[in-house]
Amino acid sequence: MKISQGRRVLGLSLVELVLVLALAALLTSLAAPSMRSLWVQRSVLLAAEALVSDLRYARSEALQRARPVLVCQSDNGLSCAGDRLAWAAGWLVFVDSNANGALDNVNSEGAAEDLLRVQSGLTDMVTVSSNLSTGHTIAYQATGLAWAAAQTLLFTPADSVPASLRAVCVSLQGRPRIGSAGAATCD
Repeated sequence: MKISQGRRVLGLSLVELVLVLALAALLTSLAAPSMRSLWVQRSVLLAAEALVSDLRYARSEALQRARPVLVCQSDNGLSCAGDRLAWAAGWLVFVDSNANGALDNVNSEGAAEDLLRVQSGLTDMVTVSSNLSTGHTIAYQATGLAWAAAQTLLFTPADSVPASLRAVCVSLQGRPRIGSAGAATCD
């Protein structure tokens, strides 16, 4: 602080201001890499949680409606895709009344099948793959079970960030859960 003619002059000098800005820039540059890592880990976890949430929803809807409910990958939000690597493009949850594995505008009973949820594509930071070559659908029966559904969906970050890999484990009965951070298997 400077004193000028008996009055106090409040404020910072140019040197003090530059010093504070340099210190702030240094601290920001040190924190940025860890923030990026945290952002990637959170994006992968949120994507895995979205799928687990929709699988649980599909299971409860199958029980409530006493009809089959299907979760399938979809790259357009209108129909199922058949590529085991397409989970990152999004997925559909719908009542599959005629159990044909496709969302029909008109089924054998003359009614449209109910589209329950649509998940749009995930961020570019996440890729998803299934351990099964036919792992592009999970079908819940009216009993809430998903027959032969056992598969692992691996959520991988686009950047190589340690401990951000997540596995969504779907049991033989169709119960989904998220594996521990960094684990590529469902042990």
